[in-house]
Amino acid sequence: MIIQRAGGYCFKISSGDTTIALNPPSSKSKHKVSKFGSDVVVISVPHTDWNGAEQATHNGKEPFVVSGPGAYEVGDIIITGYGTPGAYGDVMSDVGNTVYIIEMDGIRVLALGALSAPKLPPEVRSELDNIGIVLIPVGEDTLDGKVAHDLVNTIETKVIIPYSIGKDDALKVFLKAEGVADTKPIDKLTVRAKELAAMDGAVVLLS
Repeated sequence: MIIQRAGGYCFKISSGDTTIALNPPSSKSKHKVSKFGSDVVVISVPHTDWNGAEQATHNGKEPFVVSGPGAYEVGDIIITGYGTPGAYGDVMSDVGNTVYIIEMDGIRVLALGALSAPKLPPEVRSELDNIGIVLIPVGEDTLDGKVAHDLVNTIETKVIIPYSIGKDDALKVFLKAEGVADTKPIDKLTVRAKELAAMDGAVVLLS
């Protein structure tokens, strides 16, 4: 599995010939993304900064779009979405965000989207066995640095990938709380399921 930042709050998750675009910004967003073709688009928030499925098309190929709570299966990929409180921009409701568990290439990825609640709902908690990677938002409209640290340390995971929301210092606070204040960003994370077994809560910053 290869995970990369692609602009805005978008992640590109690839395995073999299969690519997932997680939360690409739309063409109306102030955030810009390097366009790439994808097989699946996963959307956490109904906001232009997060829901640009059209940005993930290539050569006329339309990706399968996952948006909102529910169970989805695309080939060998299993995706389950859970509604959670969200307060990103003008999207404020008890289900303004969708948290996803993405099962791909033998790895379970927990993608928290724009989560704003300091605790995960029970229906998510009950599904957190064998989470390999957590993608967690840090910053304005989501979780402040200390809250994000407290939350992620209730989840048994091998790799933690924080991503900054806004321009405040929340990410610095999070990294300091994790004891990795000097962590430098890398271009991409490449990891296999068997390699995750030797990792324990490693914090990875993606540029």
